[in-house]
Amino acid sequence: MDSLSFTAALDGVPSSRRWVVAWARRAGCPEACVRTIALLTTEAVTNAVRHGPDGGTVTVAVSQVRGQWRVAVTDQSRGRPVVRDVEPWALGGRGVMLIDRLAAAWGVDGGRGGVKTVWFRVACED
Repeated sequence: MDSLSFTAALDGVPSSRRWVVAWARRAGCPEACVRTIALLTTEAVTNAVRHGPDGGTVTVAVSQVRGQWRVAVTDQSRGRPVVRDVEPWALGGRGVMLIDRLAAAWGVDGGRGGVKTVWFRVACED
């Protein structure tokens, strides 16, 4: 499993997305699947930055096993993500819903010291 860590700030979202996309392409992920992974990574990392403490650390880890591509985003917030129903005109609140609908599986693992990891798997056909 490879990982990237950065100080929680919104400017870390695009760079972490680019890092995950480059990793997935090097690992042979089909391009349609790369786009899904990029979208879900953006949503998970944005949530980690917005809901974690200012100046905290966000870590993005990626792995692949038999056509399952896994991304795990760890932050220093104890808050658990919730799938929300939002009005069509709402400017936000769709990140976890997208992960819930587009990922093959997803979940939240609690860690030591008040950290949590939100992970998702995307199943890709070659």
